[in-house]
Amino acid sequence: MKNKDKLGIVIPYYNAREFIISVVEKAIYYSNHIVIINDKSPDELPVDFLSEFPQVQIINAPENLGVGGATKLGLEFLKNNNEVEVIIKLDADDQMDTSFIPSLVEPILNEDFGFAKGNRFRDFKALKEMPFVRRFGNTFLSFLSKIATGYWNCFDFNNGFFAISKKNVSLINFNAISNNYFFETSLISELYFQDVKIKEIAMP
Repeated sequence: MKNKDKLGIVIPYYNAREFIISVVEKAIYYSNHIVIINDKSPDELPVDFLSEFPQVQIINAPENLGVGGATKLGLEFLKNNNEVEVIIKLDADDQMDTSFIPSLVEPILNEDFGFAKGNRFRDFKALKEMPFVRRFGNTFLSFLSKIATGYWNCFDFNNGFFAISKKNVSLINFNAISNNYFFETSLISELYFQDVKIKEIAMP
């Protein structure tokens, strides 16, 4: 992929030893700057294997920070990389389809967007297959999130697959962002105060 030096990837890691190798092998196709945040995981990272990849750096969190806290640590680290222009957050459990990375990055590199995120609810086939209770619950939570963040054009607030411009990372007040389940929603709320344009990308 082009622009590999412009892309940084943050992978918060906790209890994902059986998946992390597959995730890294996919991630290096897109980025030369990958940081894994070991969030005091009780299992051991396969450090010997990962050390074979010069693109990968491992940071050990001083304590268990939660997925949001670990992601913030990675964002803070990569914002100081002079080559990186866009930072992607990728989970360690291999549930995110890395083939969507170009779709997330393109609006930031080539358009006037500062943040791009996945939206599972624009994939109508996946939405139709989703149980009604879950679909209703997500719709209700989405409505509350719209009120909380001010972004009425967003829907899938809890989708953790996103890309953000380094410029906007530098403007964020990380103390205002949650370390836990509400990380994504509080991040988007903070972006609202920076007047950041957000693009949602349909994905399963």
